[in-house]
Amino acid sequence: MIYLNGEILPSEKAQIHVSDLGLLRGYGIFDFFRAIDGQPIFIEDHLDRFENSARLMRLPIPESRERLREIILEIIRLNPHPLLGVKMVMTGGYSEDGYTPSEQSNLIVMGKPFEFKPADIGMKLMSMEYRREIPEIKTLNYIVPIRAIQQMKAQGADDLLYYRDGKISESSRSNIFIIKNEKIITPVDGALFGVTRKHILNFAKKHFIVEERDVTVQEFWEADEVFTTGSTKRIVAITKTDNQVFSDGKVGRITKKLQELFLEEEKANEKITL
Repeated sequence: MIYLNGEILPSEKAQIHVSDLGLLRGYGIFDFFRAIDGQPIFIEDHLDRFENSARLMRLPIPESRERLREIILEIIRLNPHPLLGVKMVMTGGYSEDGYTPSEQSNLIVMGKPFEFKPADIGMKLMSMEYRREIPEIKTLNYIVPIRAIQQMKAQGADDLLYYRDGKISESSRSNIFIIKNEKIITPVDGALFGVTRKHILNFAKKHFIVEERDVTVQEFWEADEVFTTGSTKRIVAITKTDNQVFSDGKVGRITKKLQELFLEEEKANEKITL
């Protein structure tokens, strides 16, 4: 079941007209989060980011925050899966000239079951010199990583590592952290600041030295451990990037500790929002 512009419909009946600006020009935003056993995880953080993306893209949200929250909870109820991914999508609406956004945005909320990658299995990245045009907005524009899928497959990589001017920024769908001498460091510029990243920074400061700052490419290659974070991943170790292997190709000790702490943070949030 999908919410589309005021209605909740079976997915096969949810249709968008071809004049939609998301289709014609890729003009739109989205956000994604999880629901576990019917309970949305970090929902208020995701609503905050969705509203900020809409503001920066000058897209009017056709529903109030309270109503949008109600819609999300109803979509979760109508898609009863133990682990559900919830995606909010909003586009520039139906454009008369195929270029100018409409005064009425198109709003979609949908749920789809998914599975986490096992926490004891790492990921491999392929480095790419690139920086997203507007990193602080979660836009629909994923041309670069989608275009690189075949190249990534050829190298056995799961995702990309973006860098420019000697500094790393993010992966195509997640944030990047490095660990050096038991210090946790994450880029502060050129990345979309994820909700998972936010919560890790909050609790990690109680256990480790944490720095938000520029991270050079050289620092990345010299890191003791590397991990990536996101709503679809929680915390996943990066065991290899290009030809560089980290932590002997295994999940590092501090990364494992952070994985445990994050599960505790997630459970605490469930209790708060119930």
